[in-house]
Amino acid sequence: MSQLTLQNKYVIGVHVMWFEIEMYADFIDGMVNLLETVENKENVMIDLCFNMLQHFEKVDEDKIKKHELIIKFKKGVATLESMGYIVNQEIKDGDEFYFHADYRRDLNYNYCKKVDYVMWGETDSFFPREAFQVVEVLSNYADSQNIHRYLMSFADRKMWDSSWDPLVHVDYRDIEFIDDDNGHLYKNQAKSQLSIEEMNEINARAEDFDFSYIQYPKISGACLVLSSDLIKSGVNIPPCLLYNDDEGLSILSHKLMGQNFIQFVCQNILHVHARRHSQKRMYVKSEDNPHSFLDKKNSDFKNFLELSRYNIGVLTSGQGKFKEYNDLKQILESK
Repeated sequence: MSQLTLQNKYVIGVHVMWFEIEMYADFIDGMVNLLETVENKENVMIDLCFNMLQHFEKVDEDKIKKHELIIKFKKGVATLESMGYIVNQEIKDGDEFYFHADYRRDLNYNYCKKVDYVMWGETDSFFPREAFQVVEVLSNYADSQNIHRYLMSFADRKMWDSSWDPLVHVDYRDIEFIDDDNGHLYKNQAKSQLSIEEMNEINARAEDFDFSYIQYPKISGACLVLSSDLIKSGVNIPPCLLYNDDEGLSILSHKLMGQNFIQFVCQNILHVHARRHSQKRMYVKSEDNPHSFLDKKNSDFKNFLELSRYNIGVLTSGQGKFKEYNDLKQILESK
């Protein structure tokens, strides 16, 4: 692929937890695979938040020191900067509560007036090498149809139930999803790892881009593309959501856009979302859970998840008092 001259402006934003630092190295490799396709680098901003907070998980300092984690993070930043990109970076540490949903809410709000598209990265994911080319093609079409508020998803491998089939790559739709203890090892289905080279090989087979669309939100947050006009209209992750950022965005999209909602899917261009990456949770004290299985996470995180799910129920039911970080703080302090 020759280098692209982008007509639109973009931000790619990523929230990196400290225990994801080894997986983050793979993510940086994926960013290089994407970013080396761009000619006018000034049209792409990168925003990275390195979260050092230890409310739920503690750093096992017998295995790694906090300053070593920061050095590894800065190494990734330096790689992207060496390519000629501006990298806005922040390190979160201390007593505040700040998590994935907070970061993405802020990312959307802070950049929607600066760029045309906000792109959600994740440390366990690779954007397709063709990502910018896909969005540029879609942008031209959408503009010609006077469509300006929308989401766009790249295709995924086979997912866990048929409701996700509209987002599944054309080559993986007939695959049976096997949900067992080894499911994260099957390359034909979501959750497993797939190399950058394998992803590139699959996507190179596409002679053109095959778009479909759905008129209801079905959002997997990894590698999601949001038009800035959608965010400007008020669609964002509601502040009541402590976790569940993709579900919160779905609810607000439906509430505000109604029958005018549209989500494009590039059916034949694959992204990789290795939800069970082999280095997803590293250096966590008193835990051996590198693949990040929920039942192996500690009870503090599960309490956090329960509060967020409670708030989803309140949000969708129309009434009730939202739980806040102070409620979470009280639960943690009571222990």
